[in-house]
Amino acid sequence: MRDKKIIEEMVVLAERFGQRIEFDEFDGRGGWCRVRGTDRVIINQRLTPREQIKILAQVLAGYPIEEQSMPPRVRQIIEEARAEQMPVPTPQPSPLGEPAPETLEPNREQKNKGEVTEHAQS
Repeated sequence: MRDKKIIEEMVVLAERFGQRIEFDEFDGRGGWCRVRGTDRVIINQRLTPREQIKILAQVLAGYPIEEQSMPPRVRQIIEEARAEQMPVPTPQPSPLGEPAPETLEPNREQKNKGEVTEHAQS
Protein backbone atom coordinates (compact mmCIF):
# COMPACT_ATOMS: atom_id res chain seq x y z
CA MET A 1 0.00 0.00 0.00
CA ARG A 2 1.43 3.38 -0.98
CA ASP A 3 2.08 6.04 1.64
CA LYS A 4 -0.37 8.48 0.07
CA LYS A 5 -3.18 5.90 0.26
CA ILE A 6 -2.27 5.11 3.90
CA ILE A 7 -2.54 8.82 4.73
CA GLU A 8 -5.94 9.03 3.01
CA GLU A 9 -7.23 6.00 4.94
CA MET A 10 -5.94 7.40 8.24
CA VAL A 11 -7.57 10.78 7.60
CA VAL A 12 -10.92 9.09 6.91
CA LEU A 13 -10.56 7.04 10.09
CA ALA A 14 -9.65 10.11 12.18
CA GLU A 15 -12.68 11.93 10.79
CA ARG A 16 -14.90 9.00 11.88
CA PHE A 17 -13.70 9.76 15.42
CA GLY A 18 -14.58 13.43 14.99
CA GLN A 19 -11.04 14.69 14.41
CA ARG A 20 -10.52 17.46 11.91
CA ILE A 21 -7.30 16.88 9.94
CA GLU A 22 -5.47 19.77 8.29
CA PHE A 23 -2.26 19.90 6.29
CA ASP A 24 -0.46 23.24 6.26
CA GLU A 25 3.03 24.73 6.11
CA PHE A 26 4.46 25.94 9.40
CA ASP A 27 7.49 25.54 11.64
CA GLY A 28 7.37 22.23 13.47
CA ARG A 29 5.92 18.82 12.80
CA GLY A 30 2.34 19.05 13.97
CA GLY A 31 -0.03 16.92 15.97
CA TRP A 32 -3.21 17.18 17.99
CA CYS A 33 -4.29 20.61 19.19
CA ARG A 34 -7.38 22.60 20.17
CA VAL A 35 -8.13 25.76 18.18
CA ARG A 36 -11.01 27.94 19.39
CA GLY A 37 -12.52 25.00 21.26
CA THR A 38 -12.30 22.61 18.31
CA ASP A 39 -10.08 19.52 18.39
CA ARG A 40 -7.98 19.07 15.29
CA VAL A 41 -4.81 17.54 13.99
CA ILE A 42 -2.55 19.86 12.04
CA ILE A 43 0.29 18.28 10.09
CA ASN A 44 3.11 20.11 8.36
CA GLN A 45 2.65 19.32 4.68
CA ARG A 46 6.39 19.74 4.11
CA LEU A 47 7.04 16.55 6.10
CA THR A 48 7.69 13.32 4.25
CA PRO A 49 4.69 11.02 3.86
CA ARG A 50 6.29 8.62 6.39
CA GLU A 51 6.50 11.39 8.98
CA GLN A 52 2.89 12.39 8.31
CA ILE A 53 1.83 8.76 8.76
CA LYS A 54 3.68 8.60 12.07
CA ILE A 55 1.83 11.67 13.40
CA LEU A 56 -1.54 10.31 12.28
CA ALA A 57 -0.77 6.91 13.80
CA GLN A 58 0.18 8.50 17.13
CA VAL A 59 -3.11 10.38 17.21
CA LEU A 60 -5.19 7.35 16.18
CA ALA A 61 -3.43 5.10 18.70
CA GLY A 62 -5.52 6.78 21.40
CA TYR A 63 -8.83 5.73 19.83
CA PRO A 64 -10.68 2.39 20.03
CA ILE A 65 -9.99 1.17 16.50
CA GLU A 66 -10.83 -2.49 17.13
CA GLU A 67 -14.34 -2.26 15.68
CA GLN A 68 -13.39 0.04 12.80
CA SER A 69 -12.98 -1.14 9.23
CA MET A 70 -9.62 -0.32 7.64
CA PRO A 71 -6.92 -1.92 5.51
CA PRO A 72 -4.70 -4.34 7.46
CA ARG A 73 -1.58 -2.22 6.87
CA VAL A 74 -3.25 0.85 8.40
CA ARG A 75 -4.31 -1.19 11.44
CA GLN A 76 -0.77 -2.55 11.81
CA ILE A 77 0.76 0.95 11.74
CA ILE A 78 -1.67 2.21 14.38
CA GLU A 79 -1.11 -0.84 16.60
CA GLU A 80 2.66 -0.32 16.36
CA ALA A 81 2.24 3.32 17.39
CA ARG A 82 0.04 2.22 20.29
CA ALA A 83 2.69 -0.27 21.45
CA GLU A 84 5.35 2.46 21.36
CA GLN A 85 3.21 4.70 23.55
CA MET A 86 2.49 2.08 26.19
CA PRO A 87 4.96 2.09 29.06
CA VAL A 88 6.47 -1.23 30.03
CA PRO A 89 5.29 -2.07 33.54
CA THR A 90 8.00 -2.51 36.13
CA PRO A 91 7.53 -4.34 39.41
CA GLN A 92 6.92 -1.93 42.27
CA PRO A 93 7.68 -2.67 45.91
CA SER A 94 4.72 -2.91 48.23
CA PRO A 95 3.84 0.11 50.39
CA LEU A 96 5.27 -1.78 53.36
CA GLY A 97 8.72 -1.80 51.80
CA GLU A 98 8.65 -5.52 50.97
CA PRO A 99 10.22 -6.63 47.70
CA ALA A 100 8.02 -7.03 44.64
CA PRO A 101 6.23 -10.45 44.56
CA GLU A 102 8.44 -11.92 41.83
CA THR A 103 11.50 -11.39 44.02
CA LEU A 104 9.86 -13.18 46.98
CA GLU A 105 8.57 -16.37 45.41
CA PRO A 106 10.37 -18.70 43.01
CA ASN A 107 8.61 -19.71 39.86
CA ARG A 108 5.75 -22.05 40.85
CA GLU A 109 6.84 -24.62 38.28
CA GLN A 110 10.32 -24.70 39.76
CA LYS A 111 8.95 -24.82 43.31
CA ASN A 112 6.64 -27.74 42.49
CA LYS A 113 9.47 -29.67 40.85
CA GLY A 114 11.68 -29.12 43.87
CA GLU A 115 14.32 -27.35 41.77
CA VAL A 116 14.32 -24.33 44.01
CA THR A 117 14.76 -25.01 47.66
CA GLU A 118 15.63 -21.56 48.92
CA HIS A 119 15.24 -18.07 47.56
CA ALA A 120 17.61 -15.41 48.79
CA GLN A 121 16.18 -12.00 49.58
CA SER A 122 18.28 -8.89 49.43
